[in-house]
Amino acid sequence: MSERNARAWPSFVVMLWLTAACTSPYPTSPTLTPRPTVLPSATQGRKVEPAPTVSATPLSSPMIWRVASVDPSAAEPDSAERSPDGEWTASSFGTYPPIVMQVARADGSVTWEITYAGEDWFEVWLRPVHWSVDGRYLYFTLAPFVDGFVLYMNGSGLQRLDLVSGEMTELLAGAGLLQSFSISPDSTQLVFFRVSEDETWLVLRDLEDGRETEWKLADGPVQAGAVRWSPDGTAFVLLASEGFSYEEVLTDVVLLDLRRMAPKTVLQDAPRIRHVNWTDANSLYLEDYDGSGWLLDLTSGEMVRTPTPSSAP
Repeated sequence: MSERNARAWPSFVVMLWLTAACTSPYPTSPTLTPRPTVLPSATQGRKVEPAPTVSATPLSSPMIWRVASVDPSAAEPDSAERSPDGEWTASSFGTYPPIVMQVARADGSVTWEITYAGEDWFEVWLRPVHWSVDGRYLYFTLAPFVDGFVLYMNGSGLQRLDLVSGEMTELLAGAGLLQSFSISPDSTQLVFFRVSEDETWLVLRDLEDGRETEWKLADGPVQAGAVRWSPDGTAFVLLASEGFSYEEVLTDVVLLDLRRMAPKTVLQDAPRIRHVNWTDANSLYLEDYDGSGWLLDLTSGEMVRTPTPSSAP
């Protein structure tokens, strides 16, 4: 993966030299030394024309998606999530299609019912992903029940429901694929990945005008995801992993600052990293599959061991 990232971005590549140990994949007090890498300008983020949006109502027969205004169900939902402003509640019913999600206003004035009757997944449920900060939209996905060596998965497809009109728009087609994606805290940006047999691309889409910028993440398919936004929402980190088992997986931690629009690898080929999050604007908390915790200083590149919190940040 190191050669892959060196070709992909003009970035700081931070190499972590690992020593063999039975109890931990890292040395006791590892120190990371930044090394600037100059790469061809052709690998800079490339612009893509606005992605088409497709109204999901109506679709061909038999209808896969349906949105209707209904009376709220009196049945107990399988799961429910309230919007941050408390104005709406999304309640999911069923896991074997056809499945339903009702999105009801707190004052009882309107309830939108979304029905999915597709055949891509045998067992799946409708899961809210993001409520827009202006209170206008609910973003949601199909969340299939899966097993196996799946490191990062947010759902299959991404839909947007207009809470005012009831119009539903497809932002990402699921097509039976497991996908990783994330919407920025200010509801303006969508991060996702395009994967083929030959390449993996990191994609940033403007949710207002649909324009995209993408960067090659790997020369080949990798598992990428676990996007975490910085406290001020101006940057995000992600994990990109290669390997075919939890024992052999190697992971890069990648940072994209939206003010610079130039991704950089801040940790490379780390074994068995499973979790990343921000502790503040300049440092990350990392955790591996053995439960060991680490703090990575993004300014100095220093990485030190830290007690694992009872609940990872």
